[in-house]
Amino acid sequence: MEDTLDPLSLAIAGAFAAGMATKAGDSTAAVLPALFRCVTERFAGRPETHESQDQLATALNEEFTRDPDFRQECQNLWNQATGNGVANSFQGQAKNVVQAQDIHGGLRME
Repeated sequence: MEDTLDPLSLAIAGAFAAGMATKAGDSTAAVLPALFRCVTERFAGRPETHESQDQLATALNEEFTRDPDFRQECQNLWNQATGNGVANSFQGQAKNVVQAQDIHGGLRME
């Protein structure tokens, strides 16, 4: 497998290989299967992408390069499934962008 694969590609492929969708804890029970569904639907009709962890990682990497919105969707679902349920996402143009879960104290932007 290439060393230049997107880390998210590797993580998702590893999760598929480990069968995490069926072993998810309560906090991720709804999100991880949603991620698996999203990936499975994207590769419907291309069963060769699921033959091995390396093949899936490579296919995901190529798809993420071709479709950044798909990568962002997978990243958001992955963050929710593996983190604390918070997924920050920003697309577009802005002068200032703040993405945070907890801010204790003030926040000042100029």
